[in-house]
Amino acid sequence: MTRKFGIITDSGADFSIDYMKKHDLILIPTTIIVDDVEYVDRENITREEIIDKMINEKAKTSTSVAPPVEFHRIITDALQKYEKVLFIAISSKMSATLQQGILTARRIDPDRFVGVDTYSVSWGMTFLIDHAIRRRDQGIEIDKVVKEIKEMMKSLKLYVMVDTLEYLRRGGRIGAAKSLLGKLIGAKPILTVDDGELKPDNTVKSFEECTSYFTEKIKENAKDQKNFALALIYGLEDPEFETYAKEIKQELKPLHFFYEPIGANIISHAGPRLYGFGFVKIPDEAADAYK
Repeated sequence: MTRKFGIITDSGADFSIDYMKKHDLILIPTTIIVDDVEYVDRENITREEIIDKMINEKAKTSTSVAPPVEFHRIITDALQKYEKVLFIAISSKMSATLQQGILTARRIDPDRFVGVDTYSVSWGMTFLIDHAIRRRDQGIEIDKVVKEIKEMMKSLKLYVMVDTLEYLRRGGRIGAAKSLLGKLIGAKPILTVDDGELKPDNTVKSFEECTSYFTEKIKENAKDQKNFALALIYGLEDPEFETYAKEIKQELKPLHFFYEPIGANIISHAGPRLYGFGFVKIPDEAADAYK
């Protein structure tokens, strides 16, 4: 058993398999259902395969929480390897994953298990996971890391433009954005995560309007901030969005920058044509972890 604490997350977060292996990040994978066929996220289906099925086969997609036996196996294995385990989970208002993790840990060893509700998803979660990994690897104790990521959550922002609300409606994850249904004539919605739920923020009529709005919001949050992380995220790759990401990175010079794909779990609910950004303030005392 190592003295470093283990970090568990779920498929609500976005990261590559290589990242997961490099940092010994433990995943409780979502079951992804494509036209009634069940797959395990990152094990026997990729985001690219799901995008292809959604676009070319008009496949219906949904997800479900991993079965309790998987929670028990994964958490038991983690507690055998580590003195303590930190579970950084998707918003409890979007999924029952955190609740299932806590219930499972109560039956195994609750004193060595810490669950954090990020009240976010996608890169809203991934920022916090990445920070926890960096600080853990510096030898920072779990209690201090939890305190830092809870402080970071106060500045956490996530915005996405989706091509349509149909996928969210179909999967029952539309939240407050349902108010826009039937009103989007010639426009695309920009959604944000607020208090753990997807909520409508704005509508745009073009890609250029979208990136202009993103820039406005990023600058609004980055103003007077010395240390922050920024992620530009996408479903389908788009050269224009990649160029935009490079330009905003060059202009704002965040302490840490990511240009990354959105994972299969989120795409299954929001559709493949989505673009967004995530922002978070990094505690000044932890800035050296990003250098």
